[in-house]
Parts: sequence; C-alpha cells; structure tokens
Amino acid sequence: MLKGRKFIAISFLGITGLVLLSSVSVPIQYSAQASVPYSLDPTTHQFQSMQQLAKWFLPYAQTNSSRLHFIDGLEPGIVMEDHSLRLLSVTPGQIDLSVEADGLEKQYSFFIRPDPKQRGKSIVKLSLFRTAWKRWIDPDPVDREVIQSLYALEAFTNDTKRVYGFPIRQTVLTDSCYLFMSETVPPEMKARRTSILFDSLIHFVHRSRVEWGGKRIYFEQHSEDNQLKVFTGVVVPCSIEEQPAKGFGRKTLPTGQKMLVTTFEGPYKEVEKAYKALEQYRRDYSLVSYITPFEDLLSPGAGYSPEDTVRINICSPIL
Repeated sequence: MLKGRKFIAISFLGITGLVLLSSVSVPIQYSAQASVPYSLDPTTHQFQSMQQLAKWFLPYAQTNSSRLHFIDGLEPGIVMEDHSLRLLSVTPGQIDLSVEADGLEKQYSFFIRPDPKQRGKSIVKLSLFRTAWKRWIDPDPVDREVIQSLYALEAFTNDTKRVYGFPIRQTVLTDSCYLFMSETVPPEMKARRTSILFDSLIHFVHRSRVEWGGKRIYFEQHSEDNQLKVFTGVVVPCSIEEQPAKGFGRKTLPTGQKMLVTTFEGPYKEVEKAYKALEQYRRDYSLVSYITPFEDLLSPGAGYSPEDTVRINICSPIL
C-alpha cells in the first residue's frame, strides 16, 4: 500500500515537472486579429505609411508627435527615445515589422486577407509562437503592446473622425427636386454673386407660393480661364415649374440614393479640408460618385466670405 502511494506521488511530481518544463521550453502558437473596414490596399497603407502607423501603433499613438522621428528609405521607421520600429518588408498579404525596446529587437509578421463574411473589408492577423509561461504567466511587455496595437488598428480605422479628421457617415438622398440658378464669375466676386443668386431663387419661390423648408445647396466648378461657375439651389416641391428664360432651372435627383455626408464647422476658407476628407474616404472604400459634391448650407445667410464661421454639410451622392 505504501509503495503504491509512493509510486503515485513520484508519478505526480514527474508529470508536474514535465508540465512545468514544457511551459517554459515548448513554444505554442496563439494569435490575435482585427477587422479593418478597407480592402487590401488601403489596409496595407496603414502599415506602409509611418505617419499613419504612428496614429495607432503603440506607444507612438499615445505620444506627442513632436517626440517622434520618422525615417525614410528602404526600411522606413519611427524612433522615440528607447523605442523604435522599422518596416522590414511588404509582400502581398504580409507585413513584417521590427520592434526594438530597451535594447532588445523582435520581429512580427502581420497577415492581411479579405474578410470572407464582409465584402470590402479585411482581416489582419498576428501569430506568435511563445511558451505557455510567456503567454500566460510572464508575458513579454513588447508582445502585449504589439497585440494591443492590433486592436487599436481596428478601433482607429473604424473611427472616421480619427482617420479623416471629420466624422463621415453614409445616408440617403431624401430631397428629389431642386430649383437652381448658375453664373460664371471671377473668384473675387463669388460671395457677392452667390448671395444675389440665392436671393433671386428665394424670391421666385415665395412669389410662386410653393412650400419651401429653407434648404439651400451650393457647388462650384473652376473653368479654364480662371473663372468660377457657381450653382445655387433650393429644395422645392416637384410641382414647381422651371423658367429657363429667366434663368430658373429644375433638377431632379433619385431619392433613396446613397450619399456620403460630413459636417464642416469653422472658417469658410478651410471648407476644402472637408472635401478632401470625403474624397479620400470615397477612394479608400472604392465608392463611385455620380455628381459633383455639394454644400448643404446649415448656417444662416449665403455667399459666405472666407473669414465667416460656418456650419455646412458636404454631400457626395454615390452609386
């Protein structure tokens, strides 16, 4: 009986010893992954551009940009005090990074593939081979930071304000008929002539005794002779009659059509930033616009001067 208990005890200790030995010597594979709302190329760009990488990769994303030094060349990178990162290679579906912290360097491979469940999106996966001890008991702080960076990538790319500087949303067109006027003017006359065109439109609507909710839209196009063609419009019932001879036209857009919208608030001279953000979003998501983006004026008045503080929706109907 005693010998049996002794055998069991020795066996238990032996098994425990083997488990402990395995936990510190035998690597096991584990992984983490992120869902990114872009196709493969824009997702890869998040790694290739050091400026983009610094917006979500830790610890750089939590550091004042003035403390970061960006390196160009065959192996671009980011340096910050005792922490650095280098882009080692980019191949279809794989990104290799080198991370150095406290004098120790480690390499990490990120694998990018289309999301099989969501068209136009990608899955970014990081696989690590570490011992059970390093995985659960004494995890490497750099490993932990890189994994947290992957989750930060998902949060970052799904936040349009952080990526593009403006909150961008997809909605649908709800207004179908617009009464509009247009005129080609010198750029310096834009504000004055735009205001006059809107006054004419509003006067015509009131005289026609049709319901008008106050919605005004505007867009412009540059001509080859440095002139500006401005388009002003008001949303009206489709029953209103256009009068081309007097300069009043009517345009119909299909209600229910998808539309990108971002809201700009600030000096009117900076509104171009919102246009550029909307255009970059459209490219990143491979969306096709079918008409020129336009401004839905939310602030009172019209014909804003460059210094006027305004609130405007920039709208871009898409297919």
